[in-house]
Amino acid sequence: MGALVEGLAHIISGLAVGSIYAAMALGLTLVYGLLKILHIAHAGVFVVGAYAAYIAYSATGNIAIAVLASIAATSVYGVILAKSIYLPLMDKPRHIPLMLSIAIYLLTEEVVANVFGHYPKGFRFHGFGGSLNWGVLRIDVTGLTAILVTLASTLALWLLLKRTRIGISSQALSQDMETAKALGVNVPRVVYINFALGSAFAGIAAIMYGLYYGSISPYMGDVVAYKALVVIVLGGFGSVMGALLGGLILGVAEELLTAYFSYILPREAYAFIVLIVLLILRPQGLLGRRV
Repeated sequence: MGALVEGLAHIISGLAVGSIYAAMALGLTLVYGLLKILHIAHAGVFVVGAYAAYIAYSATGNIAIAVLASIAATSVYGVILAKSIYLPLMDKPRHIPLMLSIAIYLLTEEVVANVFGHYPKGFRFHGFGGSLNWGVLRIDVTGLTAILVTLASTLALWLLLKRTRIGISSQALSQDMETAKALGVNVPRVVYINFALGSAFAGIAAIMYGLYYGSISPYMGDVVAYKALVVIVLGGFGSVMGALLGGLILGVAEELLTAYFSYILPREAYAFIVLIVLLILRPQGLLGRRV
């Protein structure tokens, strides 16, 4: 009985961490699906979202304002990056915006570090947290919230892409940009909206990360960013539901492998073990299409 409870606790913890990975990966999925670019600067957007929430909550003590501040700051920053970097370089080889994206992330990281300090800051919302007791099983409220928020956000995004005009335009643009443009799709408008939405997910992920781990730092995007890249490869490039599934699987696998085999390898190594195994079994990703 004790082993079963311990196992369930690890699975729930893994789902919570995986939800953060998935929320981060959803933004990358939107951008990659549209422009076929790995948006590494998304990790910088993630950091901006965390500090925007930190500043807003420190000033007001209001959770809702902190969340809105994070979403607003990340959305605006994402649109700025789209307008100043990605759209002007759409006709260039893909490695050029990729390299510039990496530079933007490193620049964002260092600017935040120089403004707010290089050391972690405590991140807690007063009155939020604790645990729920289900028999002998204790469920962390922050982790449970992360799971529910990511599931609800993913469903909302999926419905937007499948049922709305902007979603259909986004899908058309991702399949054939020139044909979509010829049919009257406003390319810059669609790109800006996708960047705003994807960046908002980075803001949501940043808040969940800060609350779950209890702190934020200018370098918090380093590990989460490469985990998000692993997730979109696992799920299948451009697949929203694949990003969700990949994030949850990675989180649970990491948690279980770390809990029972941490003496063999560090936690960060298991992400790549999961990636290697799944890509051997299914090279196109969980929900990707064979090419």
